[in-house]
Amino acid sequence: MVGYGEVLQTIGAMVIFSLILLSATSMIQRNTYMQIEGELEQEVIALAQDIIEEARTKEFDEVSVGATAPPADIPGDFKTPSTLGPETSGTQDDDQNGDGKVTRHEFDDFDDYNGWEDVVETEHGEFNIRAEVFYVDETNFESTNTQTTFKKLRVYITSKYLDRQSSGSPTLYSLEFVRNYYAD
Repeated sequence: MVGYGEVLQTIGAMVIFSLILLSATSMIQRNTYMQIEGELEQEVIALAQDIIEEARTKEFDEVSVGATAPPADIPGDFKTPSTLGPETSGTQDDDQNGDGKVTRHEFDDFDDYNGWEDVVETEHGEFNIRAEVFYVDETNFESTNTQTTFKKLRVYITSKYLDRQSSGSPTLYSLEFVRNYYAD
């Protein structure tokens, strides 16, 4: 009978050790998941920032592209809200890939990014990117249906590897930049 006490103590120690090991493994798994998600989020921010920085180098509006003088009627000469997006003149120069669309590298003004979509592959996987550009009110920077001297670029990014919401769809990340005609 004396040997049973030692066996029970050994079994108890094994159970306690197993619970500690299970808890440690769960913590390591959670930390690894958080680290990977952090790296993916950094990639999202870098991709969006690249697009925003590229758009900032372009002219504010098509009327300014190659112009020697500012438009006569600001903001009245700017493109209307319904026509924001890339321009095509139907020439081969505007359609280098032959599919009827102007590519991102052919954009010459800020609002050409409106409606642009792409899938970018990096070492962290595929990222779905789309952008929209719209005029914003000068006081609260909310969308407006009139021409102003302010345009907002909003970049949306998703990836199947990023945290999924309760709906089962990937988290949608959105980064914004407001550009002022006079700040160029």
